[in-house]
Amino acid sequence: MDLQKRFVDNGDGTITDLETKLMWKQTDSFQDTSKWLNWYKAQDYLQKLGIEKFASYDDWRMPTLEEAESLYDEDHVIPDMDRMDIFISSTFSPGGGFTTWTSNELPHATAAIFYYRYGHANSNHKEDITKDSVRAVRDVVKQDQDKSIINKYPGFSPSNLPR
Repeated sequence: MDLQKRFVDNGDGTITDLETKLMWKQTDSFQDTSKWLNWYKAQDYLQKLGIEKFASYDDWRMPTLEEAESLYDEDHVIPDMDRMDIFISSTFSPGGGFTTWTSNELPHATAAIFYYRYGHANSNHKEDITKDSVRAVRDVVKQDQDKSIINKYPGFSPSNLPR
């Protein structure tokens, strides 16, 4: 899918990825806070987005490594906060960090991070504050794990009764 058609700017600070059915925050935590975050502070940042219902949603979360990697595309470039190239769609706001923390926890109190400058993952200690940020994401289509029902309209019952 063409990257320009794949990512849709929703006009509310979010971007929908039509291929992965994920909604991303257009800016990352560094752009929003002007601070680098360790893994725990990244979790706090995401929780705050939920409490404040950013773009009317309260289910913002950390991406998995696979989800973070899905944004990487060598054919599309925007500048990061150091004015170096990161390889993601220009639908995202320039000037952010060049990494994102992921929800993939690893042994020895580490977690995976993905580098948008280089296109690979690495690990970092969850308490370290280096030049790491987080890109908030949420699912557009919810999967009800208990009933294996896809619920496209959260808040509405999947009942077969007429509405």
